[in-house]
Amino acid sequence: MYLRVINPNSKGQRSLFIAEVVTFNITQVALSLSITASYFLLLGVPTGYLATGPDFLKVVGGFFIFVFLNSSFVSGVVSLSTRQPFRYLATEWFRDFSVQYLILCISALLLVVLYSLSPWHMLLGLTPLVLVHLSFRSYLKIREEAQKTFEKVVELLEQRDPYTGEHSGEVAELAGAIAQELGLRGSEVEMIKAVARVHDIGKIAVPDRILLKPGKLDPDEWEVMKRHPDIGAELLKGLEVYGRYADIVRYEHEHWDGSGYPQGLKGEEIPLPARIIAAADVWHALISDRPYRPAYPKEKALDIIRSMAGRVLDPKVVGALLRVLERQG
Repeated sequence: MYLRVINPNSKGQRSLFIAEVVTFNITQVALSLSITASYFLLLGVPTGYLATGPDFLKVVGGFFIFVFLNSSFVSGVVSLSTRQPFRYLATEWFRDFSVQYLILCISALLLVVLYSLSPWHMLLGLTPLVLVHLSFRSYLKIREEAQKTFEKVVELLEQRDPYTGEHSGEVAELAGAIAQELGLRGSEVEMIKAVARVHDIGKIAVPDRILLKPGKLDPDEWEVMKRHPDIGAELLKGLEVYGRYADIVRYEHEHWDGSGYPQGLKGEEIPLPARIIAAADVWHALISDRPYRPAYPKEKALDIIRSMAGRVLDPKVVGALLRVLERQG
C-alpha cells in the first residue's frame, strides 16, 4: 500500500510533492520491514529453509504484521492530511484490499516453496505475477486517462459557457464536503466528487442558442434542456470508471417531492449521491450570475435553500449543506 501523487497544482509543487511521497513510501516500507524482521528475530524463526509447522505459522503471522504496519502508516498519513477518521480509512482498506493481500500471501508462500526446489523454479513462478502486475498498472492508467478525457470535455464546455466549467469544480468540492458531513468516507466521497465534476457533461448536446440564452427558456427550449441528464448518463455509461454511477447524473435533477425530471422519482427513490450533488448544484447556481439573472445575496440564497428542503431537496442533505456553509463562514 503506497501513497500516490494526485492533482498537483504546479510544476514546482509537483516535483516537491513527488519527492515527499517517494520519501514517505520508502521510509514506511523500510520501517515495516524492520519491525517485521525484529518479530522474526524475537521468535527465533530460522531462515534458509522452507519453514514448516509452528515456524510456518510464524512466517504467515509476519506477513500479516507487515501488511498491518504498512496499511496503518499509509492510512494514518491520509487521515492526518484529509482529516478523515482513521477507523473509517482502515475499515475501507480492509473491505477493499483484504482479499488481494490474502492472495498475495498465498503467492508469496508458493514462491518460497518453488525457491526451496530451485531458484529457477521461483523465477518461473514469479514471471506470471509480474505480468499480472504490469497489466493491472496499464489498466489503471487507461482508467485515469479516460477520466481525464471526460473532465477535459467539461473544460471544453467552459469555452462555450464559462459558468458550466467553473460551476462543476465548485459543485464537486461542495458535494464532497456535504458527503463527509453526512458520514460518507473515502472512496464514496471521491466517487461523488468525480461524478460532480462531469455532472453537466450532457450540456455538450444543448445548442448555444438555448445554453447561452440571456432570458428564461420557453417551453420547447426547456424540453431540450431537460434532456441533458439523460444524454450525460448515456455518455458515461460506456466508460467503466463512471459507468456504475451514470444514474447519479441521470437523476441529479429529480426533486424530493417527485416534481423533477427525467423520471419523476421522489424521496429515497433518488440515489443519495444524486441528492447530494443536487443540493451543491442548486446552492452554487443561486450564488452565481446567470444569463437570465444576477447572483442572489448569500442570505437570500440561504432562505431559498431552506424553502426547498422537503420540496425540491432532501431535508437531511440541506441540513448537512447548511452546516458545511456555516463552518466555511
